[in-house]
Order: sequence, then structure tokens, then C-alpha cells
Amino acid sequence: MSKKLLYFLIFTVFLSLMFAGCNKKKSNEKPPPPRVTTTKVKQENIPIYIDAIGQVISPVTVNIRPQAAGKLINAYIKQGALVEEGDLLYEIDPRPYQAIIDEAKAQLAHDQALLVYAEQTVERYKKVVEDEFLSKITYEQYLSNAAAARAQVELDTAAITAAQINLDYCQVVAPVSGKISFFNVDVGNVLVVDDPNQITVIRPFSPIDITFSLPQQQFELIRHEQGDAGEWKFVATLPEKPNSPFEGMTYFIDNQVDQNTGTILLKGRLPNKNRELWPGEFIRVKVLYKMAPDALIVPPSAVLIGKDGPYIYTVDKEGKAAAENVTILTRTEQYIAVQSSQVHAGDSVIVDGQINIAPGLAVTEVAINNP
Repeated sequence: MSKKLLYFLIFTVFLSLMFAGCNKKKSNEKPPPPRVTTTKVKQENIPIYIDAIGQVISPVTVNIRPQAAGKLINAYIKQGALVEEGDLLYEIDPRPYQAIIDEAKAQLAHDQALLVYAEQTVERYKKVVEDEFLSKITYEQYLSNAAAARAQVELDTAAITAAQINLDYCQVVAPVSGKISFFNVDVGNVLVVDDPNQITVIRPFSPIDITFSLPQQQFELIRHEQGDAGEWKFVATLPEKPNSPFEGMTYFIDNQVDQNTGTILLKGRLPNKNRELWPGEFIRVKVLYKMAPDALIVPPSAVLIGKDGPYIYTVDKEGKAAAENVTILTRTEQYIAVQSSQVHAGDSVIVDGQINIAPGLAVTEVAINNP
């Protein structure tokens, strides 16, 4: 064996022993404690809600149908427009109804003249019949003629009133404030009375109603706390705007639980002054169940789900992580309210970094949002 090869083998063995010693040294070093983000557990009086899915509906839906027959000659609003109660919407040709009124007025004038003559005849012959210069039968005929003339005048007056009502029906006005739907009948079409096809539909937007259903068990919980008068507080949010809640009160509870679904129907009302809510939209509803005094508040990211249910990691005074099982009272986008005999206000709870820790493991805290 040459000297060069011998030297190479010795150098190789030396390097191997050196690296082995370094690795052994590194393996004996303990890794630093994992870094976790913590915050303090808060304690507050918070409301507990029961969730439901609701739908926005108008308090009333008004189908605009003609009450007078005739040709539709004018539309004074546009499809989809907002209208106020009393606004003129459409006009039906009034000329036939105006002619009927003119005829009825002329008939009234004619019959009023006959009534005047009949009453004057009665007065004229009243003294004569008392002096027995006129038979009582003839005088009674005069009285009958006057009564008939008087009844005819009343009949003519009623006919004018009826004709005027029909003429007024030619002006179709909005019975409520709201938003007009599309037109089912265009100008130029002939309308008939009580046509099953409405001209259009008006739906009020302010206030607006919310309809939703609650399972029987949850309904009984709320009823036990708040009674069954029906005035329960609730909060509604659109799925697209979870941070813009609408607060309202329920005003209706159905009189039975649906046997097919095991749920009961409720309705609530919201002001909706700016028309944020639209009829037909689905909406998230939270009905107030009760107030929870001194509830423990933690961020949503602090709560984990394990085989025994929800739990959180806290950090004790020695800087070690501890897993504590909790009961969730309620949750929102901002916080979760929990209950646990092992967790107290002011405790440090881990909100980030839980994947790298285990119970009893020492951790390094990076505190945020601590009061």
C-alpha cells in the first residue's frame, strides 16, 4: 500500500469521527420552547342566541287589479318604481263612465222637477180636501205621486253616486307605499273587472318582515325564558354582510308546531328605512334566548375540537401549556363564550400555534390584545 493511500484513509477516518462527535453534541441539545400567541380570557355579561335561517317578506303584497272595465290609456309610473300611497298609477278610459254620470244627472234634474210639481199639487189641494171639495181618494193619489217622485229622486242620487265610484275607479292609485313590480298589462289593452291577472304588484319595503322557523326544543327554551307573548328580540344579518346586523322584535308565533317538520313559524319586523333588505332574500336570524352573566370570552381561533369535545390551551404560571375542556355557550364572528371550572378571567389562552404543542409542554408566549 502506498503512503498516499494510507494518508487518505487516515484522513477519511478522522473526518468521520469528527462529524459523528458533532452530531452527538447536537442531539444532546434541547430545542427551544415553541412560540405561541396568547391573549387574556375576558369575562362579560353576554346574550345567548339561538340560530335560524329566515326569509325577508313584505308585510303586505298588494295585487293591483282593475275595478272598472275599459281601455288602459295611461301609465304614470315606470316598472320597478317606488311609489307613495295615493300616487296615480294608471288611467282607464273615463269617457263611458262620464257619460253615465251626465245621463244620471239629467235624469235627476227631470225627476226633481216632477217632485216639485207633485209636492205643490199636494199643498194646493190640501185645503180643498179639508173642505170636502175634493175626494179623499184623489188627494191620496196626489200624496202617492209625491212619494213616488221623492223615491225616484233618491234613486237617481244613488245612481249618480254609483257612477261616480266607477268613474273614480278609472284613476288607479297606489293603496300602499312600496315598490312596483313589472307590468302584466300594457297601455292600449282592454281591462275587465276583477281580472285574475293583476296589472302589477306593490310590495312595501319599510318596515319589512322576517319569517323563520324554530325547532320545537329551541322554541320551548326561549318560551320558558321569555314567555309566549311573542315579543322576542332578534338580530338578522345578510350572509354577504355579517358585520351589519339588523335588530328587531318578533310579533307573531304560529298556533301550532308543524307535524311534518317539528318546527314552529315566527315572524319579526325590522325598520329597513334604507331598503337594505329585499323581499325574498334569505337571512341569518339569531333569536335572543337569555343573558349569560359573567361568561368567559375567548377569540374563535382559541377553541379546538377534540375527541372529548371543545377545548382550549391555556398557559400556566410556569409557562406550560394545559388543555382544558370547555362548554360553548354561544359564538359570533368576533368571540366564543365558553364555560369551564378550570378556566378563569385573566388566564392566558393560546390563539395561534397550537399545532406545535402538547399538554405540559413549555411554551414561549407572544401576547396580543391583552388589557
